[in-house]
Amino acid sequence: MLCDSMGLHEEEGVGLCVDDIPHILKGCVPDRYEFSPHKSITPDHPMFIASPSLKDKIHCVAYVLDINSISSITSKEVAKFKEVQKEVLNCGTALVVLLTKIDKCSEILQDNFLNMNNSMTSQSQIIKVSKMLDIPIYNIFMVENYASELELDPLKDTLILFVLRQMLRIVDDILEDLPLETGNLAPFPLLS
Repeated sequence: MLCDSMGLHEEEGVGLCVDDIPHILKGCVPDRYEFSPHKSITPDHPMFIASPSLKDKIHCVAYVLDINSISSITSKEVAKFKEVQKEVLNCGTALVVLLTKIDKCSEILQDNFLNMNNSMTSQSQIIKVSKMLDIPIYNIFMVENYASELELDPLKDTLILFVLRQMLRIVDDILEDLPLETGNLAPFPLLS
């Protein structure tokens, strides 16, 4: 299962409330819950899931960042990312970064779309993100977005599916160490 959430924002009261993060990761937030940037869900909320099962929990968090905006990420935004990252690590959840909008990086496309991780521009951006957020390079992936295309592109699809497969492998490594639970297990929801 893939889930999307409001993004983080530099300003307080805008975007996802950071206090909601532990509840989301632990699976305490019900499906279709309407988040507020001003107020976190609390255990006394009528829809709060007090005893979530493994399938309710988040197994992988994906930060989705525009590769063209890496240099403009502020220190306040980095601090929020690290605050979320601390909660993610406390919950034993996988964390990856998806660098998007690579189609705007002409060097990447001029080299070879399938070998873009080897281009100088992409390597420097991956290293920059790794250092800025303290996330291992092997957990940072590049994908090209669909924006206004009317037809599917096999190269984009191949890369997207490759990244999804890598994310599933990361989650599988984490789940392998957990005791088995009865009931259905969803592969993983994403928070972006």
